[in-house]
Amino acid sequence: MDMKKLVATVALAGAVTVGTAGAAFAADGSGSGSGATDPSAQTGKGHPALRRAVRRGAVKVITDTLGVSRQDLRAALKGGQTISQYATSLGKDPQALKDALVKAADTKLDQLVADGKLQQDRADTIKGKVPARVDTLLNRQFGQHAPAAPQS
Repeated sequence: MDMKKLVATVALAGAVTVGTAGAAFAADGSGSGSGATDPSAQTGKGHPALRRAVRRGAVKVITDTLGVSRQDLRAALKGGQTISQYATSLGKDPQALKDALVKAADTKLDQLVADGKLQQDRADTIKGKVPARVDTLLNRQFGQHAPAAPQS
């Protein structure tokens, strides 16, 4: 299988990461890669089409779950709210949003394994990483008014 296709499937399935989602909403468009050589840990750095596909998939799940438009979501995130805060302001449970994102990733991974495009062990590795990455995504502040990240 072509490495680009493998990276694409991994990115679409489980790489709902802060960097890729941040570029969808934030005015600064920052993205990040993990730098790891394991394809299951790659975020698609260097592949703009993959990042767009991941962003679109995540945005679709988020907007469908919250019942809002992309423009409304973008405005809230640019205003400094986290996705969890925005969900709460709409009277929605952030845990339901997390569950929907994890379920979408798991469904896509299962389909890729069934189609023979991804090995089961890699799918299991990605599935193990998805919940933590979704938590990071839901609690990150995007946009022009986001405060600086705390120094460790």
